[in-house]
Amino acid sequence: MTIRAFLGGSFDPVHSSHLAMAMRVHTTLSQSTTKPVSVQLMPTKGNPFKGKPTSDEHRLAMLHLAIAGTPIGIEMCELERKPPIYTIDTVRLLRQIHPQDQLIFILGQDSLHTLPTWKDGDEILDFVNIWAFMRGDFKPVGDLSAQVLENLTDDLGEFLSQNGRIYQDSTPITAMSSSQIRTLIANKDPKASKYLPPKISDYILKHALYDETVI
Repeated sequence: MTIRAFLGGSFDPVHSSHLAMAMRVHTTLSQSTTKPVSVQLMPTKGNPFKGKPTSDEHRLAMLHLAIAGTPIGIEMCELERKPPIYTIDTVRLLRQIHPQDQLIFILGQDSLHTLPTWKDGDEILDFVNIWAFMRGDFKPVGDLSAQVLENLTDDLGEFLSQNGRIYQDSTPITAMSSSQIRTLIANKDPKASKYLPPKISDYILKHALYDETVI
């Protein structure tokens, strides 16, 4: 059995916080179990609550540059489907593809708070465990749902030994979103490079990505 963890997103562009989360999960799992570990970035074709992302070609090129020399991989299953794509459909598909493996979905704390509002959000833990990162800038509106609270743990051993659990990781991760980075780039703000691996900054400059982004 392999432990497989997935970090989904538009990765438009992929940035240092994405990589920090993926590497944190890979390192922690590798040190905590003798089972094979796989951590993959999973680009989406589209988000029902967001606009159309940059072309798959550019986003995949940046992902390949970002993971070069790391143990992180890329899962393509969402790119092969037509939008809108919902998390519940993805986790059902991943369970079909990997019926014998332990599956983990990586989220930020902000997403964890909105879980009950997702399509069939109450069913997601039937298919995967959730690894949730704290975000320093996140100010919750309302309390965590009862379903989330009853499955929440900060005990990694418990998380790995039980199904339907949510692991709360307090590792500090720089709070930054791809949309914020796109705005910085569009505004010619040099602070954008602070949040991007150098190879990604170079690629964006070379292909003039996000020059007119106003999101």
